Amino acid sequence: MPPKNVTTFKAVLWDMDGTLINSEPLWIEAEQEIMATFNTSWDEADQIACLGGPMPRVAEYMADKTSHQENPNYFATNLVTRMEIKLAAGVAYADGAKALFDDCFAANIPMALVTASSRSLVNAAITSIGFERFRTTISCDDVSESKPSPEGYCKAAESLSVDIQECLILEDSFVGITAAIASGAVVIGISHLRELPRSPRLHVLPSLIDIDVKKLQDIYRRLVFV
Repeated sequence: MPPKNVTTFKAVLWDMDGTLINSEPLWIEAEQEIMATFNTSWDEADQIACLGGPMPRVAEYMADKTSHQENPNYFATNLVTRMEIKLAAGVAYADGAKALFDDCFAANIPMALVTASSRSLVNAAITSIGFERFRTTISCDDVSESKPSPEGYCKAAESLSVDIQECLILEDSFVGITAAIASGAVVIGISHLRELPRSPRLHVLPSLIDIDVKKLQDIYRRLVFV
């Protein structure tokens, strides 16, 4: 059942890669660099297959593609190391994300970051974006099960002392949206490269361009009592 007397959301929970920051080109670059050392290609189909992580699944995919199934840890460690350097050097916001991020902060809406990336990658991204606006951040190191489990989103809501059903989640990958829907929140999915899960509590947008708090509220009111 939806919470009683709800007129708007009480918190916004952000995914990181591809939703808040435009890190996907950096991930592709890092993945291609690693694959090149094995004389193996990495194309759009590989990118789509690995979009949203989590890292163990990506590492296993890379190990399998290079016929080194016995050592996925090599790929995980190498990929994280490369991404720490790339993120710390600077990363842009995803399309429309900065304006919405600023608008939510100005409206004093509690915000949390929930990512399938490691704590080290979150810390690296902080140098570019400034995550001090988040009241809490949840990485894959902070949960027993990463996305597509809803644990991270539920933990973030609990940390904010907000009912998860009164949260609005912003996500962009199949894995992440699956986790967001399972949490019980209202979800806005940003459609990139592949079909997204379906749910009556999911609203899909092509990007966050021209999306502000008022538009988020309108979407939430339409979906919250579904």
